[in-house]
Amino acid sequence: MKMLVHVWICLMALLAATTISSLVPLGEANVVLNIVIAVAKTVLVAMFFMHLRHSIPLLRLIAAVGLVTLSLLFILSGADFVTRNIERSAWQATQPSTSAAGQQSQ
Repeated sequence: MKMLVHVWICLMALLAATTISSLVPLGEANVVLNIVIAVAKTVLVAMFFMHLRHSIPLLRLIAAVGLVTLSLLFILSGADFVTRNIERSAWQATQPSTSAAGQQSQ
């Protein structure tokens, strides 16, 4: 029970670190830092609260395969979103830009 309390305190410290890092302008390093913190929290939850630390190797393998599959789905969905070119269809009305509307009224 004492170990779980220590893990919970570590999770709260990592939560505070995530919150503080969102307030500090680090540029692209914010993304990397928050991903590292999220992975650390995931490992703590999986090892201690899901009891994977003391489970049989097959159960650990199944958890790892699920995590890899989820990561692959996120990566492929993100790649599709980033590489997609959004164009207006012919039936969609074009919106006048605000700068052009402002010039016409003057």
